[in-house]
Amino acid sequence: MTEQKKNTAAAKPPKKLVPRPAPKAEVKAAPPVVEVAAPVATEAPAVVAAAPATAAATAKARPPRKPSRVDETVAKHQKVLAEALVKAQAIKYEQPQVMKQAAAKPAKAAKPVKPRKPKLVRDSYAMPEAEYARIGELKKRLAGLGSEVKKSELLRGGIALLAALNDAELQAVMGRVERIKTGRPAKDGKK
Repeated sequence: MTEQKKNTAAAKPPKKLVPRPAPKAEVKAAPPVVEVAAPVATEAPAVVAAAPATAAATAKARPPRKPSRVDETVAKHQKVLAEALVKAQAIKYEQPQVMKQAAAKPAKAAKPVKPRKPKLVRDSYAMPEAEYARIGELKKRLAGLGSEVKKSELLRGGIALLAALNDAELQAVMGRVERIKTGRPAKDGKK
């Protein structure tokens, strides 16, 4: 069936384009030519002067061009639009404050506000081997309880506990921590 449609479409000659007729221009009657016999040379300039005067008079006496239907429609629509614009501008009203706030809130509610991630800081520190071994023990103990943690998470937990203590408890705990020499430890064999 599609082949038949293709064949019938190919068999039809294309539509002929018909040119639109040009708008008809109004034909004005030519001004009457005044013929004056001039046997005397003094009258010739008068005839020449009379021709321009009649051309100027006919130009002023022409009736105004009658507007076409399109021109009339455009003018009518422009008038209606101008009246509507004047009426719209005459109306003065303020939107209620509640409407403005209600419109602003859903836009913010549509986008969830992402909390800003804290900036991470890398640092190095030194500690005695026995305390470092305790980090491993605590990680194994927590893994047995069902939660795997990293070394940095353990240290942050310890800081959170220290921050929760009152001043007297904090001084007591920090008094039990041994003070060590800062800096990198010496390599074996070198001093």
